[in-house]
Amino acid sequence: MELKMFAVFLLIVVLFAGCGKKNNEIQGDNRKAEAGMEFGTEQKAETELDIGTDETEGEKGTGKEGTEPKPDEEPESPANYQRESESGKVKFDCKVETPDSFRKDNICRFRVSGICNGDTQSILLKYVEGKEITEKIEEKAQNGVQDMAYCIMADGTVINIDESGYYFSSKNGTYYHNARAMDADYQEEYRKGHVSFASGEDAIRAVRQELDEIGFSEFEFQLVAYPASHEVMQKVEAEVYADEAGPSQKKGTWTQKDDVYVVYGFQTQDTIPIFHRWMTVFRSMAYDNVDNASVQAVYSSRGIEFLMAQPIYYLEDTGETLTLKEFEEIAGIVEAKFENILNESTYVVNRAKLFQMVRLNENQEYAAEPIWYFEVTEDGISKSVTLVDAVTGKEIFLK
Repeated sequence: MELKMFAVFLLIVVLFAGCGKKNNEIQGDNRKAEAGMEFGTEQKAETELDIGTDETEGEKGTGKEGTEPKPDEEPESPANYQRESESGKVKFDCKVETPDSFRKDNICRFRVSGICNGDTQSILLKYVEGKEITEKIEEKAQNGVQDMAYCIMADGTVINIDESGYYFSSKNGTYYHNARAMDADYQEEYRKGHVSFASGEDAIRAVRQELDEIGFSEFEFQLVAYPASHEVMQKVEAEVYADEAGPSQKKGTWTQKDDVYVVYGFQTQDTIPIFHRWMTVFRSMAYDNVDNASVQAVYSSRGIEFLMAQPIYYLEDTGETLTLKEFEEIAGIVEAKFENILNESTYVVNRAKLFQMVRLNENQEYAAEPIWYFEVTEDGISKSVTLVDAVTGKEIFLK
């Protein structure tokens, strides 16, 4: 089962990341019921609304730069952290992204007890009831497996509910994917555009409401939004399909009615974002961006055009409180890693963020445990991710 799910996930990553996106099938087709996760064994202009807390995309941090903590007080995590190795090879110039309530001795370890795929009845009633269905596959929960449903409506709407989570796309959803509106490689270009039908906060509230209505109301999310204007989509689509001959998935003509906000983000627990398990498969999947977010949505004046929520975890407090190493010590570990690389390159750490990573623990159970996420730029060009266990200080190696 693990192998099947991994294969399906890789295909989805390829589709979302901009490779092979000319495929003529709506991406929900690739999220069918053969994908699943079993727990307990190895086989099994950007706007943020404060849902969760913490700030993302390098726009947060509220401490005083250079302020030293007073004796016998809990040291504050620096808002703007700067550090340089003796040789000058490694520099830190980043905001340290943590919840406002963060203290290094109040982090809990959570056990993962399952995945939420929404409330099937609410989803089918909202999107399927009374509509003409061209294809439907439905399986009721049995033997520990959750409800599963896959529907394609005559109007082009696609619904997929399976063990990995929830997926919805309107008939327009595929056009937004093809125009790379939800692609991290094009995100900066879309940020430069402007839409006027709503604000980013409006879009985030609409997505949050949608999640509440379909069975995700008990979960915390940290969501951000950026505009995707019809002018930029027209331009990007033309570039992407410039060499294509014959019929394609190009929308062709984009109008102001097609303007959207892309909303994305992560599930949080105690306001700390969850670094979900599929981000640990390969280093290329580990980036904190729209490509890998557990919640991805497109919101237009017509409403929700696309919404994916997967994986969303049920987490149980183990009752164990963890004590994290000082950030200064963690930074020293990262510095030593790059300082010891025998080359002439220079490295700048421009992002540091606290996550709860879902991974197998020593008991071979999936658990969420704190890690530090670092983005590092080499020679001002290439970017990589380094992950460090926030408790032990050991680097977490990805393939």
